[in-house]
Amino acid sequence: MPSLPSKPFVPAALSLLLLFGSGSNQAAAAEPMQPAAAAIEPFIARYGQVHRELGLGGEMELSFLKSLSKIDKETDLPAQRQQLLALNQALHALERPAATACQRLQLEQIDFELDLHLHKLQVLERFRALGSSAQLSEQGLAQSALGKDWYRWLRKAWLTQERSASDLMAMGRTELARAQGRYRALQARMGYAGRDADFAAYLAGPDFRYPEGATPQADYEARQAIVERHMVKLFPATGITGPAIKASTLGAALPVDGYYEPDEATFYFNKAREGYGRRNVDWLLLHESTPGHHYQSRYAQAGRGCPLGLPHGFYSAYAEGWGAYVEEYGAELGLFQQDGDALGAVEWDLVRSIRVVLDVGLNELGWSEAEAQAYWREQLPMLPALAEREIRRVRQWPAQAITYKQGAVLLRELRSELQAREGARFDIREFHDRVLKHGPLPLSLLRERVLAAPEAPALSSSRGAK
Repeated sequence: MPSLPSKPFVPAALSLLLLFGSGSNQAAAAEPMQPAAAAIEPFIARYGQVHRELGLGGEMELSFLKSLSKIDKETDLPAQRQQLLALNQALHALERPAATACQRLQLEQIDFELDLHLHKLQVLERFRALGSSAQLSEQGLAQSALGKDWYRWLRKAWLTQERSASDLMAMGRTELARAQGRYRALQARMGYAGRDADFAAYLAGPDFRYPEGATPQADYEARQAIVERHMVKLFPATGITGPAIKASTLGAALPVDGYYEPDEATFYFNKAREGYGRRNVDWLLLHESTPGHHYQSRYAQAGRGCPLGLPHGFYSAYAEGWGAYVEEYGAELGLFQQDGDALGAVEWDLVRSIRVVLDVGLNELGWSEAEAQAYWREQLPMLPALAEREIRRVRQWPAQAITYKQGAVLLRELRSELQAREGARFDIREFHDRVLKHGPLPLSLLRERVLAAPEAPALSSSRGAK
């Protein structure tokens, strides 16, 4: 753990502001500051400093063993708690009505993060009090000390909102049934209704794989161009250009077919298995490139919302939820021209849905490996090769795999709610602008921000594809 400040932090809002009266934040330049709001900028600056001093930023480890072991190495818990409680006290002493809109958003983020960090300390202190029995098991959270308590904290950290295990289980089963219906409809449309074995053999055939020596480079480039021509249907004009598209050299070392590197603005397709599959091309481009992670990560930088200034960690449910959400717009964006292309997206919808059920089953309910395997065989007999990998993933990375579904489901719900409220005035482009313009947010804040957002600036009047 990074060293704590040598000078004790006085738990009083006044001392906080005197110490950091010259602090500033990007949001201050975005909106004129009222006199009563003058105390807010120094508080935000102080939060950023303490956040860095305590080493609270950065992305979480995917493995719960690595993540919780790292947390357990934190040393001066009383001092850490004192500083976080002092920040919490100062936060609630501020006159929030005087804050600008961007300041209020930042204060809401800080409120979420302080609650998350204090929750972590609460579980960690109880864990340490167990003494020699405070053990984390390689067999999973269900076999670890305070496993359910850690799982509740990991759900909040990954999903960025409170969700009970029972609610998540219900959501997972509902989404799984929805994806199964979509899969069976495509299977019937492709002429294989009720012929599962024949359908599996057809999908394993050469029509759905690139020939030896060929790559999907040209197809990805062509599809990127198609999507960009259709973006005006769903998004305001931004001038955001597509990423570079390159072949990855990681191969089987990274068992995914593609990924996005934000620092390089590059979408990489990856040969993780023998050959390249065709069914993953369309949905993977949507998820990783445009309008997925590449587009999403650059939208807020275009200055449409509040400046990004907080040193928070990575809000996975926002990012991965968006990537999963936009996959369902393939047809509107000119893709899914073949049923097999749409089927690839639905196959991964099935996987993401069953992950939610398995995550709760293994980590909250203590399902055995055999129970998890049996559930997979019952629900996804069409994807047997993925069972072992996915079961291992949700056991080792509790709650992380739920982020895709949780974020996507929330976005669909917000879209439906806003559409019902606005009726004929609803514009999908304005909805997407509200979701993206402030950059990554905890899901606990997103609903209020999207539904209570002021009227968006006038967008391009063109509603058709160019």
